[in-house]
Amino acid sequence: MSSIPVEYHGREQAYVKHTILKTYLQRLFMIIGRNEKVINYVDCFAGPWSEESEDLRDTSIGISLQLMKDCAKSLEDVHGCKVKFRALYIEKNKEAFSKLKNFLDSDTSSCVAATCIQGDYTTKIADIATWASHNFTFFFIDPKGWRKVINAPVLAPLLALNKAEFLINLMYDFINRAMSMKAQQTNVEELLGKPVTFSGEESATQRQQIIVSQYRQAIGNLYGGRSAHVTVERPGMDRVLYFLIYLTRHPKGLIVFKEAAEQMHMIQRVSQFETKLRHQSSKRAPIDDLFGLVEEQPDVTCAQDNRTLAKTYLLKQLSSNPMLVDNECWASFLEETDLYPSDFQLAFKDLAKEGKIINLDADVKGRTKKPVRPNWPRASERWALSTK
Repeated sequence: MSSIPVEYHGREQAYVKHTILKTYLQRLFMIIGRNEKVINYVDCFAGPWSEESEDLRDTSIGISLQLMKDCAKSLEDVHGCKVKFRALYIEKNKEAFSKLKNFLDSDTSSCVAATCIQGDYTTKIADIATWASHNFTFFFIDPKGWRKVINAPVLAPLLALNKAEFLINLMYDFINRAMSMKAQQTNVEELLGKPVTFSGEESATQRQQIIVSQYRQAIGNLYGGRSAHVTVERPGMDRVLYFLIYLTRHPKGLIVFKEAAEQMHMIQRVSQFETKLRHQSSKRAPIDDLFGLVEEQPDVTCAQDNRTLAKTYLLKQLSSNPMLVDNECWASFLEETDLYPSDFQLAFKDLAKEGKIINLDADVKGRTKKPVRPNWPRASERWALSTK
């Protein structure tokens, strides 16, 4: 796997985030573009901020614009689909907005109809909803903070749009610290939708799971679709920095996102390894925030194996009655467990080899990597617990 680009050194978490944005958007646009004539993209906290390249290629702005250009060309050349891409970038900071506007104005050859707005996006949500209302829209919401910017009631007009997907940055590191601050309790409750208390007996992993699950529930209650999340760690440290929360109403969307998230997980492992090596070579270690408590981290030696978790889950889900493992079913597996597609593929393979489960419609012995093919109902296959 390739090294982390030099322009991302010192902000490796941005590279991990941009990797999943790029990987998922490319697949999303190519799928959606075969059925939609117009595709919208909205970045609610566009920046740019700490970019290193002059062409902004290492920012969400540059990444999204280039992806839309490439996908528009591929859709027309490969599939004969002429799709119009529209982009809306919103930035509150005047200096950053000036950079943003100059960049968009200089992109005269772009086939993307891109525009930008200066201001606080939360005060312009009605206008954003109107701009996006008639077409499929992907919202990227990546704030530097967490208070009163990604709460479910704030996002409600956008969540109510019929054709919309979201990628939201939940700043866990900040929220976790705020949980123990009395002055922040109201803000935390507004974000999570209800008071959340801890017994003090929870492990770091359990604490993370409680917070992210409650936010997904609060936002999902208004959205009415599926959700998933991926973890982004602080560079050079085994410590959660933030979660990227994904919302979709389509099972295939969740499947594709989790496939992209699995690739991102591998990128993050490389990023963490390289960052630690650079710290060692410079004879300095990452410095923790002096004003916050360092959260106890999970002991990786005690972490449960994902394949074992997937096998345990499947044995509870399956029975002697056949289960059609189609896209809806596969997406539910991924949503309910937060495991990756390969975890379930390997679990199915192991259980079939052990004679504990059986595919009733096909001989899967020759499927060395992917014994499960959750395509669509007529082509999908039924699995059940073995009765032997």
